Amino acid sequence: MHASLPTSPTDAAAQIDWTANGIETELGWSLALMFHGYSRAGSVAVADVPGGPRGYQVLVAITTEEPTSQLALAHRLGIDKTAMTYIIDALETDALVERRPDLRDRRIRQVHPTEAGHALLRTARVALRTVEDALMGGLSADEQTQLRQLLAKAALGTGATAASLPDTNSDLNLPVPAPERSRRRPQPTTETETRP
Repeated sequence: MHASLPTSPTDAAAQIDWTANGIETELGWSLALMFHGYSRAGSVAVADVPGGPRGYQVLVAITTEEPTSQLALAHRLGIDKTAMTYIIDALETDALVERRPDLRDRRIRQVHPTEAGHALLRTARVALRTVEDALMGGLSADEQTQLRQLLAKAALGTGATAASLPDTNSDLNLPVPAPERSRRRPQPTTETETRP
């Protein structure tokens, strides 16, 4: 007979025997489970954004960071440059972004959000935060904030770790950690946009 399932994530966590080294104690298992849940539900939350989750990331980056070229944006977000062209094209077709010449080098086109892009991002961000709240429902608000901060901190170290490993495939499109780029941010207009 199977044991009854816990009624909440908090109940389930209380049942984990951390000394037994079971699968629930493995970081990879936890990350994979969270990632799959986030990918499925997050994709639905940002379905109205051309390019889905990648289009959403583009909108976040171009509304919170200094203007940059499409190529630099692709590198920053870990998106293949050809795929980035299609994402920007789709966002531009829906009048969510526009390409403008760089004032320092007119050969370079920078990607800028439009007012419609800002509006769609606000709506998508609220929908995505609702999904995140549901996925982290077993955590208190303080624990959710702490988890976000710890994951961001760990992610910043990922690039250095990957570069030090043997046989690292340099063709992988991995996001580039650059927290200094995210410091210029517009004033949040809703409570959900103030989260870390």
